[in-house]
Amino acid sequence: MVRYLCLLGALGLACGSEGSLVIGDDTGSVQPDPGGGSAGAPTAGTGGTNEAGAPGEGDPNAGGGGSPPDGPGSDVIDIDDGDFSAGMPPPPVGDMVPQIVNVTGPSAVTNGGTALLHVQLSPPVASPVFVIGLDGDSGYHTVTGTDPDGDGIYDISVQVAAEATQASLRLSVALIDAAGNVGTYSPIEIALVQSGTGDVKITLSWDRLHDLDLHVIEPNGEEVQYQNASSLTGGELDLDSGANCEASVANTENIFWPSQGAPAGEYVVTVHNYQQCSPGPIEFSVRVAYDNVVNTYEGSFAEGTASEAVGADNVREVVRFRRGL
Repeated sequence: MVRYLCLLGALGLACGSEGSLVIGDDTGSVQPDPGGGSAGAPTAGTGGTNEAGAPGEGDPNAGGGGSPPDGPGSDVIDIDDGDFSAGMPPPPVGDMVPQIVNVTGPSAVTNGGTALLHVQLSPPVASPVFVIGLDGDSGYHTVTGTDPDGDGIYDISVQVAAEATQASLRLSVALIDAAGNVGTYSPIEIALVQSGTGDVKITLSWDRLHDLDLHVIEPNGEEVQYQNASSLTGGELDLDSGANCEASVANTENIFWPSQGAPAGEYVVTVHNYQQCSPGPIEFSVRVAYDNVVNTYEGSFAEGTASEAVGADNVREVVRFRRGL
């Protein structure tokens, strides 16, 4: 299956095939990757991670189709590049060095959104493996943490299912050493803010206070975004965050079409870096769900590129996809 992704900007519109960077601009470009990838990369993000329980369409205009699931998984969360095992998480065994110093994450996430956990180790180690449990889940995940900043703080990207309905996610994170011993679990609770679901659900998530805007052009050409929060066909922006750099419960935007309401044809998804609200580059993820296809795309914007005016540095076309007639 070939996956395509386009990047829109002042440099023009160009498309690349699977695994290739579309435009030679490695500052926050969005790029397909059938294997998925970890969040937090300061340059090109990865995308196309499939969570769906059905094959993708393989449409050459789509931003990645999807593939059949590898096996059983959680009904609530998925971990980027992680492995799922059924049953209870393994119990801790004695004292370990290094140890988890702190686990932090967003105060809230939405169903269909992404929560980026930051796990601090002392001392830092190369390629640490973590086990992540969720209260009430049918199993647990294991994943290798990434340290994009080289500061001993490792990122774990948690994708939340659109069907999740609980009030909060109570997660526990432990380190597994080279001998397979499991350290003490560190808990973190993240509130779950409900957002709309339906035939099409597109969710933008980012990690800290910032003003990113999600835009979706529907098949009839109408654009759903913060200045046009609902369309004639029923498309709706029901979560909007970061306006005027005011803190939100969750750094999330969500656009959806209700069941039996989304029109057939091509949809175009873009992200606009509208206003810089905190220092440093800003990473983001976009989860696109339609017709039993679910893909997640990741990217970033460089610090100082935010602007109300549209340009090559502050607008990313994330994906185009087509619903059947």
